[in-house]
Amino acid sequence: MITGQEIARALTGSWLLFRNRPEGMLWFDRSIEGFWRSFGVIFLLLPFFWINELAEKKQILENAELAAEFFPNGTFWAVQMTTLALDWTVFPIVLASLAGPVGISKNYVSFIVVRNWSSILVSIAYMLAGLLYLSGIVSSEFLDLITLSLMGVALWYSFNIARIALQTGLSVTLGVVVLELVLSFVIFGLVVRVLG
Repeated sequence: MITGQEIARALTGSWLLFRNRPEGMLWFDRSIEGFWRSFGVIFLLLPFFWINELAEKKQILENAELAAEFFPNGTFWAVQMTTLALDWTVFPIVLASLAGPVGISKNYVSFIVVRNWSSILVSIAYMLAGLLYLSGIVSSEFLDLITLSLMGVALWYSFNIARIALQTGLSVTLGVVVLELVLSFVIFGLVVRVLG
């Protein structure tokens, strides 16, 4: 079970890595037990995820000029929840299968632990943007601009995490980041096709 102390330590480590400080790695439990426990972080992400998806739903309603009663609520939430669950699990499985050939087996566990925990910082940033929109402080267009900026920062952060945790060169580090990004798009597209 994830403890408050573990959350605090992981957030400290995540912040240090965001600031490009490799000593942030020391704040994570990178044991096999810590590896499996880090997947429980998804439950900590659910409140942030819920706010982000409420903002996305509001944007869809505004942009499509659709009345709320005609919105396919069940399908929307089924797609979002399924995508989240698959995003959370498919990438680690695919990367595990590639770890040996790519030469990252030694640091795979550490990377996945940090990847899972660091998603909290990213989710908080997106949630704050969503709250600004939901409260009417920013427009839909400005939310799009914020989201695009946050995506750039998140990709840069993912690159730093991969570089530091995997201790790899530019090509492998970029490959890992691109793999996760592409898988996310593919998963979303497949889920929409099946459930949408």
